[in-house]
Amino acid sequence: MDFLSQSLCYSFRGQLRILMPILHQLSFERFQLRMHWIGWLRQLFMLRLVAGFSFMFDFRIFKQWHPIFLMSLCVLAPLVRDADGNDSTKSRIKIDRETTFLTGPLRTDGTVDYPAGINGRMKQGVTPEHNACVLLCEAMRPLKAWEMPPEYFQEIPRTPPPRDRSYVRYLAAEVADPLTDAERQRVELILTFIEDDPRPWTRSEFPEVAKVLDGDDEPLKTVAAAAKRDRFYSPIMTRGLDDVDPVPLVAAMDPMTTQMPYMVHSLRFRAMLNLGEGNQEAAWKDLLACFKLARLIGMGPSKIHAQRHYMLEELNCAAMEVFIRETDPSAVQAKRYLDALRSLPSRARLSEKVDLFERCACLDSLLVIRANQEGAIAYLDCEPGLAAAGKMVNLFWKDAIDWNKTLRIANRYYDRLVESLEKSNAAQRHEEAKVLQKKLKGIAEKSIGIRGTDDTANGRATTESKSEILAAIVAANLMSDIDKYLLLESRVKQRFAKNEITLALAARRKETRKE
Repeated sequence: MDFLSQSLCYSFRGQLRILMPILHQLSFERFQLRMHWIGWLRQLFMLRLVAGFSFMFDFRIFKQWHPIFLMSLCVLAPLVRDADGNDSTKSRIKIDRETTFLTGPLRTDGTVDYPAGINGRMKQGVTPEHNACVLLCEAMRPLKAWEMPPEYFQEIPRTPPPRDRSYVRYLAAEVADPLTDAERQRVELILTFIEDDPRPWTRSEFPEVAKVLDGDDEPLKTVAAAAKRDRFYSPIMTRGLDDVDPVPLVAAMDPMTTQMPYMVHSLRFRAMLNLGEGNQEAAWKDLLACFKLARLIGMGPSKIHAQRHYMLEELNCAAMEVFIRETDPSAVQAKRYLDALRSLPSRARLSEKVDLFERCACLDSLLVIRANQEGAIAYLDCEPGLAAAGKMVNLFWKDAIDWNKTLRIANRYYDRLVESLEKSNAAQRHEEAKVLQKKLKGIAEKSIGIRGTDDTANGRATTESKSEILAAIVAANLMSDIDKYLLLESRVKQRFAKNEITLALAARRKETRKE
């Protein structure tokens, strides 16, 4: 190396010591990338200086322009950081299975539009003629535009039903407000009846409830017709109350999750009314429709859809137990009931809901935090702790998160949870999910007391740890109630199996008597 080259290198290294505190705040990967750019610029600069100029003239030029070169370097370095595609909130998110899980469709900012991606998957092969939701929206109470916007009906697709239509009313809400003590006692009796386990009853026993059901006869016929359809597609809506659009996926709405339970509840009460008044066949038809509707809502993408399915099916099983006990079906009837129950659509699998919707909700929440839009972050409060985590990150850790790494770590957490939920043994599913929750909670607790201004905010290790901590905070929050869903799923399986066994024994016992 000639004297000029050595002088340039030594001078460059000396000036680089001034920049080291700035470079040290970045991750090792960014430092490497920046050194690559710096090395390239240095070689280019040296080449242009050496070629065609005398030694003394070149050295004077270098001394004159050296400060400008260093200033340019300070300007270029942040640009390189933002272009490296790993750490800055302005950097590009890598679109692949390991990072974003879904690979499309993409929004204008280059990130995945998770609600649109999920809706696209759920509506595949669904036609208006086979979609139960096309009929159900006629029988449910009219909702406000932000609850059921025009885009909902475009997705189904169908024209919005008239707002002045008759609809299935919520039984408890239709009980008149009491004016006297006697009326108050009567209302309490009715509400207790509505909220208790299903049982046979008659019009003379609760004429107030019978009046509501009789008035809802037409919309209940529509609900029963919807139960004969085989598909369920109710699109996820992302328009917020204050026109924030899109809201985070965790706050996205499916109006069927709030409205269908009321409709099934009324249909089940009518089944028990028919049973109490001796109309066995009508009671059975209503009960079967209740089972079918519960399975249909279980086709929705989220764990909320699964929860509604399990909740409704557990009540349906309780009503079926009463029905079997009260009617004492013949062998032919018992076999018919059993075959009908066994031909229902498959039960919702919690692992499938976690694998798609809940995973995407976690990844989408991380991207909402990354974008740092106040209106969208406020909607994260629908899951306690998420909005606070978003504000903490943007106050203290904004430049200390490798977002691609965070997304990949969160993805792996969900891979592990799905693997646990697919175990055949219920106790093993519960135990493995509990171990994962404990691990995530332990990692998340490391965030206490760490700030972006701490000395620990510098360096590769802390960037990696903060990326892991953020992934753990969000995943732990969204997985915190998985135990409840596992318990409910297991309980419903057992209760439905009990109905199957009871009907199978009834059919077998009565056939044996005939022999």
